[in-house]
Amino acid sequence: MNLDPPCSLESVIATPQLGQRKARVVDTEAETRATLELVRQLADHPEEFFSQLVQAVQEFTSGDSAGISLLDEDRKRFIWPAVSGGLAAYVGGGTPSDFGPCGTVLDRNATVLFLHPERHFTYLMPITPSLEEVLLVPFHVNGKAVGTIWSVIHQPGRHFDREDQRLLENLSDIAASAYRVLINSGSLSRFIGTADPE
Repeated sequence: MNLDPPCSLESVIATPQLGQRKARVVDTEAETRATLELVRQLADHPEEFFSQLVQAVQEFTSGDSAGISLLDEDRKRFIWPAVSGGLAAYVGGGTPSDFGPCGTVLDRNATVLFLHPERHFTYLMPITPSLEEVLLVPFHVNGKAVGTIWSVIHQPGRHFDREDQRLLENLSDIAASAYRVLINSGSLSRFIGTADPE
């Protein structure tokens, strides 16, 4: 596998554009209802929560696909336990922790917007449909970033904005709560090989 990037990392990052784009109007009531439903889902069926979360991400952001990535430190990879939309076939896949969009987000500990990230992370080139824009947000447990939630636009000409960023950042808190619940119940190993609550 050739991992030599044809262009620099900075050339595929466009996070400042989120604040420059016209923000779309959001249905805040529907968003609040969906958030409450996610909280109920977490309480009643935590093992199914990640699937519900990515469905909400896809529904309420501009993305055509959505997913969650969990860091597996032993295997030095991010695992995708839930993916919806056009990339649903990649559920269970993942990316290297030291060379990939999720790793970049954890390194920077901040939201990152990528434009065609496969131009730098060349192993992503075979993924279809195309990765026009990818918006990722980290989530934390005990002050440590342990994963990301993300949304992907496949259609050229469409864009994420600061409302998409706000929504993902809000949902990242719920993702962190789910991670804690799964650790405490011993169920996180269903998604990644090992988990250390410390």
